Amino acid sequence: MIVPVMFTARAQEPGGRTARTVQGSAIAISLSRDGDITEIRSPHAGWRKQVRGFTSLDSCSRIGTTDIRNSGRGGLEFRRAYAARGGTVRISVVDRFTPDGPAIRWETEITGGREPWATGIATTLSLTDTAGARFWTTWGDPDQVSPEAWAPHEDGWADPLVARPLREMHLIYGGHFAKGGGYAVPVFSLMYPAEGMGIALAESPEDPLLDVHLVTTARGEITQTRNFNRLQKGTPVKFTMLLFPVPDDWRGVMAFVTARYPSWFVPPAPNADLVCGLGAYSSWEGEINAAKYRAMGGIVNWKASFDFSYMGMFIPPVASDTTPWKRFDATSGGEPAPDQKTYTTIARMAAYAARMKSLGFATLNYFNVTEFGGFSEFGKAVAYPDPHASGNADVWQNPTAFLYDRFPGALLFGVIDDKGWSTRTPSQLMVPRPSFPDRPYWTWGGAVVTDVGDTAYAAFLLEQARLHVEKFPDAQGIAIDRFDWFNEYNAHADDGTTWVAGRPVRALLNSYRKFMPRLASIVHARGKVVFCNPHMCRLEMMKWIDGVYSEFGHIGHDLNMAAFLTFDKPLICWTPDRETVLKAPDHYFQRHLMMGAYPTAPFPGNDHTIGPDPDAERYYMDYGRMFTLMHGRRWVLIPGVVSIPGGEALCNLFTCPGRVIIPVVLGRSDTAHLRVKHLGRLGITAKTAAELWYPGADAPVKSPASVTGDELSMTVPLRRGCAFVVLGR
Repeated sequence: MIVPVMFTARAQEPGGRTARTVQGSAIAISLSRDGDITEIRSPHAGWRKQVRGFTSLDSCSRIGTTDIRNSGRGGLEFRRAYAARGGTVRISVVDRFTPDGPAIRWETEITGGREPWATGIATTLSLTDTAGARFWTTWGDPDQVSPEAWAPHEDGWADPLVARPLREMHLIYGGHFAKGGGYAVPVFSLMYPAEGMGIALAESPEDPLLDVHLVTTARGEITQTRNFNRLQKGTPVKFTMLLFPVPDDWRGVMAFVTARYPSWFVPPAPNADLVCGLGAYSSWEGEINAAKYRAMGGIVNWKASFDFSYMGMFIPPVASDTTPWKRFDATSGGEPAPDQKTYTTIARMAAYAARMKSLGFATLNYFNVTEFGGFSEFGKAVAYPDPHASGNADVWQNPTAFLYDRFPGALLFGVIDDKGWSTRTPSQLMVPRPSFPDRPYWTWGGAVVTDVGDTAYAAFLLEQARLHVEKFPDAQGIAIDRFDWFNEYNAHADDGTTWVAGRPVRALLNSYRKFMPRLASIVHARGKVVFCNPHMCRLEMMKWIDGVYSEFGHIGHDLNMAAFLTFDKPLICWTPDRETVLKAPDHYFQRHLMMGAYPTAPFPGNDHTIGPDPDAERYYMDYGRMFTLMHGRRWVLIPGVVSIPGGEALCNLFTCPGRVIIPVVLGRSDTAHLRVKHLGRLGITAKTAAELWYPGADAPVKSPASVTGDELSMTVPLRRGCAFVVLGR
């Protein structure tokens, strides 16, 4: 419900200027004559905070006076001008504040001049007093300082669900597997534990977010800067944020965001919950010990389908379903394996999916929309420039010829900095001296990086998707690899909205936004799912995705960021080798339970991930019952719903069909005192019995619980630092 604005003179600012107020149902802000937020307060709870909130443009300064208007629906609008480059560039900025239920909607609109230009567009909240304030965002590693100073966390993982004191910190939106944990959802919050309240600012996932950075300081300044949005006359760049109050709990922040933007969190496929279990990345088609893998928690095999002829040619245009083609025989490092000569057919791939389904396991077929080609009998890799003439009916067998015949515009020509890094490796963005090399990027297996913004290439991939859903009825869907390339910019194309280093380019993120709804609709129409391997974790990319299989999920910061995108979606994480497990097995499995994630199983034929190993399998069996009980899990985002007040262990709470599960993990004593609130909302009654599962146990232990009103409390004995609490609903 929209609450009418209070547009009144309230108090005198320094210098005699009158402050103005915009009020929603749960929050109100005071604004200066220049359109800066000066105070945030609750009309009902009685708290108020002196906070300066404002928009700024890098390398620009305000000029002239601010024009104030009543924008309707109880809002205020502030229009002002900025100048850059000695006054040769003039930019118009509009900040609009409107009541929006319990929030204030803050819209920023920037319009450039006659010549296109780009600069950092920053939103800042600055505290007058930092006493008692703590900071929280959807970070991968709450201890990280900056991408440049990143190093793996000492314990391999840090709890991301706890607010921290403000400090000097720089996070990249989406993070990067080589640059440490950034943040996964564009939201941040200030918590005041002593007062039991907080303030949060969330950005819409519909905004044109490209290269985005979040910087905080110990003195209380928090700035989110967006880069590379083209500023030009007639095409304003628009951002929408929501400022809202929350309890002193990160769950309140994400409860608001998930409720406001459900399409980015709820899987589009209604059957996505069924595609859950331990992962595999295997092309093995021989016999398996199905009972063993069921005991571990089940299998979702992202089929390491070197079944494709080469990258992108996943199902070649063969004469029939039984016509064989040569598989892409390569090592996991992408080197050719010339001694291998293996073949497959559509019928064989379909039979494999049917067999896995009969065992109760899921198959996701490999897909990739950012790489094309590879080693073939026609050459060592895709060639550039094109040395081949086509003119034969079997041109598809030659990836170089096929690419240049069908979609030469798909080649990506990117942007690099003075050190030779591509913009795929984010920093404060790749300048000072960017260049535009007139050559494509080569990648795994001799393929080249491609831009799905090319119309002909997009059409080819959509046809490949149609073949997948038609030819493999027993496969559960597809998993798309290598989302990291979507951080690139194509210097040989122009999307009309992106500007890098003085020239128009096409952001591959924009290519993705246009292409992905079309691909997903083909898959979802046949009742199948779309998983992805993100490499970078950004909320706006999840709108069409049903689940995540993260190749870097064994790294603590990537596990955390992927988890923030999958509150209602399955999350499977990579386990590269036995050493990853055996280094600290209980810690490894318990952090997965804490974040609602499945590790990869030691499965036959796994490619560059863990294979069968008796020493490691022992621990998978120890935790297998817990992963089985986690099937269909969904995070509960009710503020204050679960806690261990004494801090003896960490905990989280999920709902599953017919039960509530509470992993109590990484304990530091023999017992933990567990408290669960809001039993009615969880469907738990006073008669509910608690079961405790322990690592290596064959059966659960019944445990008494004390229920008072809507709250349950119990003392939980721990074994190996863990107890998996199950409450019936």
